[in-house]
Amino acid sequence: MDKNIGEQLNKAYEAFRQACMDRDSAVKELQQKTENYEQRIREQQEQLSLQQTIIDKLKSQLLLVNSTQDNNYGCVPLLEDSETRKNNLTLDQPQDKVISGIAREKLPKPETPHFCPQLLLLILS
Repeated sequence: MDKNIGEQLNKAYEAFRQACMDRDSAVKELQQKTENYEQRIREQQEQLSLQQTIIDKLKSQLLLVNSTQDNNYGCVPLLEDSETRKNNLTLDQPQDKVISGIAREKLPKPETPHFCPQLLLLILS
C-alpha cells in the first residue's frame, strides 16, 4: 500500500510541476505579446500624430488661401513647416521616413508641391 501511495504522490507532483512550467511559459508568451502590441500602438500613435500635424497644416493653408483668394482659382506652392522638416517628411510623402539603402543626402530634392484648393475640395467631397 505504501508503494502505491508513493507512486500517486510522484505522479501528482510531476503533474503539478508540469502545470507550473506550462503556466510560466504562458505568462512569458503573454508578456511578450503585450509588449509587442504596446510597441505597435506607440508606433501607430506616433504615425497618427505626424499625419494629424500634416492635416492641420493643410487645413490652415486652405483657410489662408480661401481667405486671401479673390475668386481666383490658381494654385499656390506649399511651404513645409518646421515639424515636417524635423521629421524628414515631405507633405506628399509623409510615410517615407526611412529610405533603405540610399543615403538621404544623395537623393534629389523634391519639387515644392502645389496646393490647389479646388482639387482638395473635390477630394474631400
